[in-house]
Amino acid sequence: MPKLKSKKILAPEKQFLAFPDHYVNLPGKIAFAELAKLATTDADTYGEKSGKVIARGTLVHMDADGNVTKPTFTAAAAKGTKANAVLFNTIDIEDYDAVTDPYVNAAVLVHGFVRKDRLIGDKENLDFSDLIHVVNN
Repeated sequence: MPKLKSKKILAPEKQFLAFPDHYVNLPGKIAFAELAKLATTDADTYGEKSGKVIARGTLVHMDADGNVTKPTFTAAAAKGTKANAVLFNTIDIEDYDAVTDPYVNAAVLVHGFVRKDRLIGDKENLDFSDLIHVVNN
């Protein structure tokens, strides 16, 4: 008999898209070791799941091969990777393990209009191309 999981949803997550009918997502892959680095720590919104999910709207860096990582840019050193994409769906880290899931597939927004006030992560070091437009600065 398969193990069934239930999910309790108290409220819908905030929509980070400014225009929810004009966007493009690409498939990305997140290494299992990278999941904990991207975890959301917003206890007010996620409660006991805080630190166990990667929330939608999280700023990420996606390379040309589709590998998704946490941006590592530091202004002091002026090096590292800047955020150039946005995670589109919430990922529950507890659904995966290192043995069977070395990579986790994710939908990553690479074109659209986003609201800066609803993005999660370092919003000052964005490296969005002309494809992602920030509506409110």
